[in-house]
Amino acid sequence: MAYMDVNYLAEIIAFERWLETNYLPIPSQLLWYKMMNLFNRSGWSEWVIVDNLRLMAAMSMGREATFIKARDELIKAGRIVYQKGRKGSPNKYKMVYFTFKSVVQNEVYQVVQNEVFPVVESEVQSADIFKHKQKQNNKKDTNVSKEKRFIPPSVSAVGSYCQERNNGIDAGQFVDYYQSKGWMIGKNHMKDWKAAVRTWEQRKKGGIEGGPVAGNDRPDTGRKGRTYSDGYLIGAGEGFTGF
Repeated sequence: MAYMDVNYLAEIIAFERWLETNYLPIPSQLLWYKMMNLFNRSGWSEWVIVDNLRLMAAMSMGREATFIKARDELIKAGRIVYQKGRKGSPNKYKMVYFTFKSVVQNEVYQVVQNEVFPVVESEVQSADIFKHKQKQNNKKDTNVSKEKRFIPPSVSAVGSYCQERNNGIDAGQFVDYYQSKGWMIGKNHMKDWKAAVRTWEQRKKGGIEGGPVAGNDRPDTGRKGRTYSDGYLIGAGEGFTGF
């Protein structure tokens, strides 16, 4: 059986205030007070089972028709809920309280609003911020992984590659040249030193010893015949004079 936390005195005060603006016959008012007494004695159970004769005795009524009329007025006013009992069983009544909703439920709502909502909202916001940051970090990690990081080669690595290709390029000269340029080709950072070696190789085959053609890494076919002894070297996107 369900029980309620009802303030008896608050209900009486609320009922009297309600009567100031709502009409209710005196017998019906008396019945309300007798019903409140029964619910109080029951420990404020949700429903109370009581027969007509007991209520009539409490109200000092001799005619059942008078009692039923008073009860119907109270039901019509919305102050009680009535369920007719089955054959041989008393009727059931439920009070419609004034302050139970506003006092108890509002207190519960205030607790939820003041203590639960901020915690839930904070947790949700924190989760959203974490997801957003995680998404950004994943995006950054993806971008970094897509860009292959350039690692300057050693003289031995360049020498091995040049031997493999049998191109006769001086590995030490190659490394020294690009180190002096900060491993830049023109205004861009070098991405593939082997490609730079092949460019030098193409120029060497074309008859011009030295670095790659300025800006485009294509063999320079318009300057054949120049050598290191001429004191001119074009390399990796910039002109170079003398070693």
